[in-house]
Amino acid sequence: MIAAVLFLFGIAPVNAQTSPATSASAASTSESDSKAQASLDELISILENNETRARLIETLKAAAYQPQANGSESEAEQTLGGIALDAREVEQTLPAQIANVVRGFIGNVSETGTEVLTSLRSSGSILSGATSLDLPAIFEAILPVGLVAIVVFAILLLGRLVKAPIFRKLAQTSINASPLSKLMLLIVSGLIDAVSILLAWAGGIVAASIFSNGQPGFNQQLFLNAFLVIEMVKVALASFVSPNYPALRLTPFSNRQASYWYFWLSRFISILGYTFLFVAPVIRTASSVQAADATRFVVVIFSVLLAIGLILKNRGTVRERLKRAKKQGDTSVSAQINAFLGQIWWIVAIGFVLAAFIVWLRSPDQGMSFLAAGTLKTIAAMAIGGLIVSILSRWIARGIPIPQSTKEKLPLLEKRINSFIPNVLTVIRIFVVIAVLAYVLEAWSIASYSTWLSSSVGQSFVGGLIGAGIILFVGVAIYIAVSSWIEYRLNPNYGTIPTARERTLLSLFRNAFTIAMVVIVSMLVLSQLGIDIAPLLAGAGVVGLAIGFGAQKFVQDIITGAFIQIQNAMNEGDIVEVNGVSGTVEQLTVRSVGIRTVDGTWCLIPFSSVDQVSNFSKDFAYYVADIGVAYRENLEDVEQMMVDAFAELKTTSVAENLIGEMDMWGVQELGDSAVVMRGRVMTKPGTQWGIGRAYRGIIKRMADERGIEIPFPHMTVWFGEDRKGNAPPIRMAGEIEAPGEAPRIEAEPSPGERSAEAGEPGSERHSDYGTTDANGKHIPPGESDIDASGDGRG
Repeated sequence: MIAAVLFLFGIAPVNAQTSPATSASAASTSESDSKAQASLDELISILENNETRARLIETLKAAAYQPQANGSESEAEQTLGGIALDAREVEQTLPAQIANVVRGFIGNVSETGTEVLTSLRSSGSILSGATSLDLPAIFEAILPVGLVAIVVFAILLLGRLVKAPIFRKLAQTSINASPLSKLMLLIVSGLIDAVSILLAWAGGIVAASIFSNGQPGFNQQLFLNAFLVIEMVKVALASFVSPNYPALRLTPFSNRQASYWYFWLSRFISILGYTFLFVAPVIRTASSVQAADATRFVVVIFSVLLAIGLILKNRGTVRERLKRAKKQGDTSVSAQINAFLGQIWWIVAIGFVLAAFIVWLRSPDQGMSFLAAGTLKTIAAMAIGGLIVSILSRWIARGIPIPQSTKEKLPLLEKRINSFIPNVLTVIRIFVVIAVLAYVLEAWSIASYSTWLSSSVGQSFVGGLIGAGIILFVGVAIYIAVSSWIEYRLNPNYGTIPTARERTLLSLFRNAFTIAMVVIVSMLVLSQLGIDIAPLLAGAGVVGLAIGFGAQKFVQDIITGAFIQIQNAMNEGDIVEVNGVSGTVEQLTVRSVGIRTVDGTWCLIPFSSVDQVSNFSKDFAYYVADIGVAYRENLEDVEQMMVDAFAELKTTSVAENLIGEMDMWGVQELGDSAVVMRGRVMTKPGTQWGIGRAYRGIIKRMADERGIEIPFPHMTVWFGEDRKGNAPPIRMAGEIEAPGEAPRIEAEPSPGERSAEAGEPGSERHSDYGTTDANGKHIPPGESDIDASGDGRG
């Protein structure tokens, strides 16, 4: 609609003389044209043509250096048709130029409105031409065409019957096909349709030649040409919506929508096509020009009303279809744009239909040709662009499948490709949309991108953009290839099993290669886009120098990490102790190490803080067995038990991790409560702890079987002894009565006891620790001091 309105407002004065009104309106229009308007039209035509514009420029340059005689006109003045070029108008300010543009636009709108009203008033005279229809002559002219039409449509129907099994086979093949394969099958089906139409057209030529004694008649040839054009357009429409074979459909239409829109659009194509290409020319020849104009006018009015009714009927359906993504929670820009278009699409569509009708009414030759060409180009561009975008969208949604055998060798390859390819396809989809919009604007003469592309600036920009895209694509492809090769080398299931050193170096190489590729590709892309990278490189050098002085810890991290790697102090998978943190090395970069402790804690330690590295997985390891036994045990029996336990250990599942025999070192320590016997065995690195756990379990079982005591922590309380070896009795604060024994009731103390407890001289008193005299000194216990309860405790 916008393009048609711009066409109306922009070229209305040029095509005013070609309006399909009556001769009276044409005469009035020609009389209203002034001499200045004709000169302006001539200037516009000169400037629109490249050759005449260049000739005008050369003429102006030549005239600028040639003196003119007094009273004579220059060649430039003659070319411009008397229009003076005022220097003050050339040097107008921006507000003045904007005012002139707005004033010209308003003038064009007013003039266009006037001419539209004039054309509408003249429609009555157009309809009056229907009275001159000569129906007998028209039927006589169409009768020979009817026989040819019967032959043509019979061949077309027969071709559809023959094509049906082929199309069903193609549809069945395309069910599980990729988008590109489905596109190829769709092209094949379109070619089959086109061939069947060509055969029907050729059959019509043969039938017309037979019926006309060797040469088709004029009206027959008109029908055959109209049939060929209309059916070919229908083939393109059928390929776009695929109403009968959903499996071949690439556009997002449901079966009902595809059948519905194909039905109505094909009817519009047939009505307008046969009217303008066959019926109207036949009426013009058999009856009169006025009758042909009236026929076209009636058919166009009917088509406009039918189109507006169809748009209003499907207003809600299309709106809901365009707003579906937004209602489902999609917040992307495309979903927002589609939702907005869903609200206004019917207004735009009706406006386009009315604009097309007005353009046809005013200028059925030049204007309608321009409108038809622009519409067909727009539809073709949108169809092709939509098809490409649909294929790209399906590829983005489905991803790029990788064979199972390749995924086993390169588990991350599919993830990398499907994280890169969809982004590339998204960029391509954006460029396709931009290209379609540019082509549509070019088709409606709103913007001339072909002229810009042919200029040095356009070629430089497009070339740089294409070069940057190629560099970016190649760079990412190289990164994926190198990363996949590193992944293949690190996969222990294929090829040689990588060592810890190889895993570490490959991981460091992958990190360094990634950084290098990012820097190099970024510089090359910026260079292709026309950005001078010399200042960037100089700035990078300055930044590096500043980092070297300001971030000394960072530099120390890198230098220390480099020396650690040169000395092969640790690798990924090693069990190390760094700065008091013990665990497995999971991540090793040039500036830090990541360690996973035994309880699952992940620790990141920068190399600048590392002063010692203890590697428990270097080359080999030792399990040192310190077995403590009681002092009373025979050491030869203990040593034999340790040897027997090692012999049994060699029969278990951990035997494959043993490298040598057990070395018995003998007595290692005479401890407080145990004699420690030591033995040592060489193991594979990192397996010494598992071997130790298995060996200690065997030792515990054998010690129990052989009666060898393994000391355990316990405490002995000593209360002292007299010279005879007797210990004092223990007086408990609360005695535990024997089961079934009645509680003992203490009798009242005797007077002597009261006096002793009162602390009289020569008396004795009892304490919790034994018998003491009046001065608190201990009295050695005697036989009578045994507790009366008889439980043997003193």
